[in-house]
Amino acid sequence: MSHTLNPSDPSAPPGTDRRTLTRVCTAVLLGSALEWYDYFLYGAAAALVFGQVFFPTASDSTSLLLSLATFGVGFVARPIGAMVFGHIGDKHGRRPALIATLMLMGLSTTAMALIPSHAMIGMAAPLLLVVLRLLQGMGSGAEYSGASVYAVEYAPPGRRGLFGSFAAAGVYLGLVLSSGALLLTTSLTTDAQFASWGWRLPFLASLLLIALGLWIRLRLEETPAFEEATDDVAPAKAPLLTLVRTQWRSMLLVMGLVAAPLSFSHLYQVFALSYMAEAGYDRVTGTTGLLVAGLVVMITAPLAGIASDWFGRRPVLMVGALYAIAFAFPFFMLVDSGRPVLAMVALALAQGGSVGIMFGVQGVILSELFSTASRYSGAAVSREFAAIIFGGFAPLIAVSLAASANGASWPVGIYVVVLAAITFVSALLAPETYRTSLSDGDAGTPATAGARLAQPALAGSPDR
Repeated sequence: MSHTLNPSDPSAPPGTDRRTLTRVCTAVLLGSALEWYDYFLYGAAAALVFGQVFFPTASDSTSLLLSLATFGVGFVARPIGAMVFGHIGDKHGRRPALIATLMLMGLSTTAMALIPSHAMIGMAAPLLLVVLRLLQGMGSGAEYSGASVYAVEYAPPGRRGLFGSFAAAGVYLGLVLSSGALLLTTSLTTDAQFASWGWRLPFLASLLLIALGLWIRLRLEETPAFEEATDDVAPAKAPLLTLVRTQWRSMLLVMGLVAAPLSFSHLYQVFALSYMAEAGYDRVTGTTGLLVAGLVVMITAPLAGIASDWFGRRPVLMVGALYAIAFAFPFFMLVDSGRPVLAMVALALAQGGSVGIMFGVQGVILSELFSTASRYSGAAVSREFAAIIFGGFAPLIAVSLAASANGASWPVGIYVVVLAAITFVSALLAPETYRTSLSDGDAGTPATAGARLAQPALAGSPDR
């Protein structure tokens, strides 16, 4: 199947000429990358340096646990951000919500660079860090889902999986940028310099990156799907209440579908760094591994999106979950080898395989399971409540599991298998949506959620 954009396709949404579609894809990819640069930067810093800067104690492991706990705290604010910005996105449009989330995350991340250490102002330092982390979490609570919805609502027929994957690729471009910034900083500073001021430089750079992202998003137009849905009918006064009342089954289903990719993203990006540090690897090995892993996901996520346009969303998700189960224990075998190259390969295979495949189809599923009137709220709120349960505290749980087994990795491997099984079973129970319409009557409403619709093949799709 060719994914060449076809502006002459009469069934394509209005306004989807080649130039517009290119601008949409660029805005989703780069906007998500610049915003998630902030989020991943915090996670890496929490694993590498925040313990000694903001939570100095007699025990290194206690400092690490406290630092990782602040990483999890951000997830508490994510559902709040999902509800607030989801409401804006469904009532006032996708574009203003995406601009607002970008500004909130960028300003809070930049402010983190200016917090004095615990040695200078005592407990005020970690308290300020937690407050800014909560604000950062609110911004991220609607960013990925909103970017996915925006891309999918602009996608030509038969290419929603591909377009939905751009937000996922952008997220991991953000990982590459943050890992590269940390790698450069750690390479140019000593350990003492990095702990004192070096870690602050990538956070300060966020201000310039967010300015670029804001310039990109201000040039966006509203999606054709939202404009069509609000042409004759005014948006609901309370989209979230409508969502909970009419599409709660889809919300529960989404929580299971995203359990594995959400938790694995943070498990391999945060816990793996601390695990590798305790195994004797230097910081350069871990950050280089994350950089390579991010590049791999940027390839596998779009491939997974294209595959889902061919074969459906469910089988691609299930393949990703099975891959995660198969690689759960080999990952730690490679890391425990003591060889930096194998440790970096382990990160690349874990992220690129399991996370890349599942994350690549997550965005389009989030959009297809909800109606246009509440799609932004449905995608964001469902995903972010799942993030609290499965994602935010995954590194903390993994550290605790390993500590309970005297540093052994097998409990964490079992944890990975259980999470992947949840997503696999959820995919089995989910309706197939790759041939359904995004219109309100076909997008996962109670009448259709749970049963596959018999639709004619979409334009540009292979004959089935």
